[in-house]
Amino acid sequence: MMMSTHMAYGFVVAYFLALLFVTEIAPSTNLMLMPLTSCFALAGLIGGFFPDIDQLEKIWPKYFVHKKTLHYLSGYLIANALLLAIAAFNRQYATWLVTLACGSFGAWAHSVMDPFDGWRDDHPEQGIYEHITGRWLPSLRLVGFAGMWEWVIQAFAAVWFIAISANLSQLVLPGWQLGTFAYFGVWLTSAIFDAFYRAPKRQLREMEHIRSFRTIQR
Repeated sequence: MMMSTHMAYGFVVAYFLALLFVTEIAPSTNLMLMPLTSCFALAGLIGGFFPDIDQLEKIWPKYFVHKKTLHYLSGYLIANALLLAIAAFNRQYATWLVTLACGSFGAWAHSVMDPFDGWRDDHPEQGIYEHITGRWLPSLRLVGFAGMWEWVIQAFAAVWFIAISANLSQLVLPGWQLGTFAYFGVWLTSAIFDAFYRAPKRQLREMEHIRSFRTIQR
């Protein structure tokens, strides 16, 4: 999926996680943490981007494998639960722990979304790597690249992003301005990256897949 979609959902899920923490998990931290909702949402946005750093496999194949090195379906969720549990009983470090939890939750959302997308480069059997079992999970291929469902998912994220931005605590800028600039930056970066790097490769790959499928039908 588009980088902007992953980052937008990281932003959204992090905001709701922080809200859940201060209202249900540890209400005693409400006054301390609610003014920092902008920080928590932005941590989720960064977390939504983080797993795709392993796309550096093209530059450093020795250290990175895309959809494996930094993609953890279970690991990010376990880390998230531990961070929130510690934060609930340690108010002194709650701010930093919740920030890390929001980042890991954004990364988890990214990892969960990836199997619904395409596979890794030229390896159809490699949708995403599950570190606990030590096996590759196949791609479900339910959301085609640059297709209708991908745009619907991105549009849904954008609506939530805008709605949440209006309710963010003021950091340097009012919440809606912060959200607008952040989303525009994310979208622009993603559009340039997809248009010049991912789109040509994936469209060629998917056309080959369609040709193979038609050949089999004949």
